[in-house]
Amino acid sequence: MNTPDAVHNDLDLPTGQRERKAYATLAAQFALIGIELIKGDPEVIGQTPYYATRYGLWKPLDSLDAAREYLAKRTKAGREQELQAQ
Repeated sequence: MNTPDAVHNDLDLPTGQRERKAYATLAAQFALIGIELIKGDPEVIGQTPYYATRYGLWKPLDSLDAAREYLAKRTKAGREQELQAQ
């Protein structure tokens, strides 16, 4: 039986504070530049919470904030390369 304490409902939080929504949004933004954002398994001791992967290379990320920073660096580098090519 589900008790109120056993069920986690994040609908009482503002949209910006919902971890699942923030993860889904970031995963979509990563996908637009060809990188997959994967959520790690919290049950595995020592595993980082998130990974960015592309072409078989894995980048461990400690938090969603770290994922945002990594995404910003990747997109900024891409824009600079496009400007240099023009």
